[in-house]
Amino acid sequence: MTIVVIGPAVPVDAATRDAARFLTQATFGLKGVTDIESLKRTGYDAWLTQQFGMTAASHVQYVNDRVRAGEKPDEERAYEAIWQQWLWEDAQLRARMSFALSEIFVISNIAPDLDTYAMASYMDMLNRNAFGNYRQLLEDVTLHPAMGYYLNMIGSKKADPVKGTHPNENYAREVMQLFSIGLYKLNPDGTRQIVGGATVNTYDQTVIEGVAAAFTGWNFAGNDNTNPAIFNPAKENWQEPLIAWEMWHDTKEKTIFDGIKIPAGGNARSDMKAVLDALANHQNVGPFISRNLIQHFVTSNPSPAYIGRVAAVFANNGSGVRGDLQATLRAVLMDPDARDLAKTTEASWGKQREPVIRFSNFLRGLGATSPTGRNRIWYLDSADEGLNQSPLLSPSVFNFFSPNYRQPGPLSAANLVAPEFQITTETSMVGGLNFFSKLVKNASYGSGDTKLTMNLTELNGLANTPGPLADRLSLLFMNGMMSESLRNAIINTVGSLPAAKTGTDTSTVTDRVKAALILVSLSADFAIQK
Repeated sequence: MTIVVIGPAVPVDAATRDAARFLTQATFGLKGVTDIESLKRTGYDAWLTQQFGMTAASHVQYVNDRVRAGEKPDEERAYEAIWQQWLWEDAQLRARMSFALSEIFVISNIAPDLDTYAMASYMDMLNRNAFGNYRQLLEDVTLHPAMGYYLNMIGSKKADPVKGTHPNENYAREVMQLFSIGLYKLNPDGTRQIVGGATVNTYDQTVIEGVAAAFTGWNFAGNDNTNPAIFNPAKENWQEPLIAWEMWHDTKEKTIFDGIKIPAGGNARSDMKAVLDALANHQNVGPFISRNLIQHFVTSNPSPAYIGRVAAVFANNGSGVRGDLQATLRAVLMDPDARDLAKTTEASWGKQREPVIRFSNFLRGLGATSPTGRNRIWYLDSADEGLNQSPLLSPSVFNFFSPNYRQPGPLSAANLVAPEFQITTETSMVGGLNFFSKLVKNASYGSGDTKLTMNLTELNGLANTPGPLADRLSLLFMNGMMSESLRNAIINTVGSLPAAKTGTDTSTVTDRVKAALILVSLSADFAIQK
């Protein structure tokens, strides 16, 4: 019989816990405990300023480099470029912000298939706008060929009574519902306005038709926009903004939300500008975008006060500028609620880490590298074999999960939303268990010259001391806040395995570390970000 003596956890001071927590919120994972000490020396404000000044490597350039090396520009190259940024680039905050934006301004390679360069250039566009102005982001999204193709704005033409055709309404609907103002009028703190005991809709079918008419007359760059009869699909440009084809544009007067009139006689660009200006200045957009960003970075159920403080910065960054995303994100991460460690004890506080973020946390935290410095992380969206999530592969424009999803049971009964739980099913839980178990068992992901191998050397050095091993994993993956029950489970499990007798007994050492890592990967402590 193995007798395991469980000593107390090494206390982690508040400054260290919050520094780890901050990095968990703002990056794709710690690369080691040295990241925590570095942040404590630098300070949060200075760290944010440094991150805001960092640029991201071009995803399009990555695809071009692979093509020059003799590979085909297949869609997998676009996925690789995303994971290159997430795993190894220093501009981690930009990476997290562009990922969050990709889950708000959604395009997907699931029906219809997108061009590889469309996906790569779309992510470049989000990276470019990550810390810019919301109004510019909204226009760049609207005119990007990936979005135009995905939501059918490309080729949308004015109504033809003879043919019985009408402008496509898809983008008009989603740009309002998902990208800017939502379905209901909001107060500055994100709560819904109530008039006569009922919520107030932001738009109706007439408004959708007006916005759709305003968005007519756009098509791929690369062709002669004065002669659609000779359009050549081979000249479709998937990287440059759409261009106006004025013969398709509806020049009649349009009525959009809040009774705003767009005068007759406008062209495609002036009418588009009128809609986007009105959206960017709508009373809803500040609290709507602020809540979305808080949910992606910090907590699923922010208080109205938290939303209101961030929305106030969105409305005015302190210098009279509206829609400053850099100032808005700083407000999200530096809000008193975000930094208050006491919040971590509240049952309603926190969020489920997205599956791809849990995966990146593991790869970064365990120093994963490949011989070529590349990865082949492609399709993780299978529920039974993967993570039920993979960048640019959401099942629809509504992303993998809704910001308003309520998990049936205690969470819903408590009037709490739990967005990421929408992709947490019985199938995905078993699939995730198998995925992480295989990852830990192999201490690697993939094969060949892009095989990602995790470096367990530091943890192996703690294998014969289960308590300190658990404490190190707590700091790496749980901000130093591992529950006593999980710590005891790790100590008991590791302690029940044979101890290494010599320094060369690496298999025994690694077995102990892997046992601990499997328990971590499957734990609620790791799944829930507090």
